[in-house]
Amino acid sequence: MANCPKCGYKLKMFDIKAECPECGVNVIYFNHQERLAEDADKAEEEYIRLQPKIDRVKFAFAGTKLSIVRVILLLVPIGMLFLPLVNIKVNLPFSEIDTSVSILNIVMDVVATFEFSVLNALPLSAVICYFVAILGIFVAAIFGILNIPFVSVSCSPKGFKRNVALSSCGIVALLVSIISFFVFNSQTEAMFGEMYSGSIGIGAFLAVIGFIAIIIINIVIKKKDVPVKYKDVSEYVERMERRRKEIAEMEEQAKAIRASYENAKETEKV
Repeated sequence: MANCPKCGYKLKMFDIKAECPECGVNVIYFNHQERLAEDADKAEEEYIRLQPKIDRVKFAFAGTKLSIVRVILLLVPIGMLFLPLVNIKVNLPFSEIDTSVSILNIVMDVVATFEFSVLNALPLSAVICYFVAILGIFVAAIFGILNIPFVSVSCSPKGFKRNVALSSCGIVALLVSIISFFVFNSQTEAMFGEMYSGSIGIGAFLAVIGFIAIIIINIVIKKKDVPVKYKDVSEYVERMERRRKEIAEMEEQAKAIRASYENAKETEKV
């Protein structure tokens, strides 16, 4: 069983009343205000610990004009993937196909339908390059999307390296996709001659430029090295120090009270 918080009396199983049978204090509500104050202190401690993180996130998104420009540039590579990435023209005996392909077309017409029967006539290397080109687009899109949440920790020790690495991986994925399409395109043109022709669209190059712009703006922000503006929490820190001293004094008083009760018990026994 528990002990009385005031006198230290060990409560028995049959001590069902709210009051301590030894000193008469209400066990449930003893030091109730102090316990509420302790909860408030814990909330303030959490605020003091969390506020610098919030300040760094705010500064990463809108701390300077360059930070705002960076947030805008983060959307550029993703938006460029919705522009024509490749242009394809097919001349059939009774029809002609002249279309451009973006990431939206790839999702709706390729991934959603899984219709790859036309690739059966192509060599294996061309088919592999076809899928690698599509995969590269999706990987670049993933890195472009990851840039947005990870910018919130740009002020961390590894924030700059992380931002540059994500954009660099996006560039590499796009370049792999472009090269794979060139190989696929050349082999397909060699097989079908004038019946087929393809070219890289402007969206692929603009997406690469978008990732490069993000790297450049991160380098510029790093060189500017503008310090983070932290909110002043010294008032809360000083208040916490005072509360710790008060709590320590109260604990000493509680120990003294328990010691006096124990001495009184020993005296009665004697």
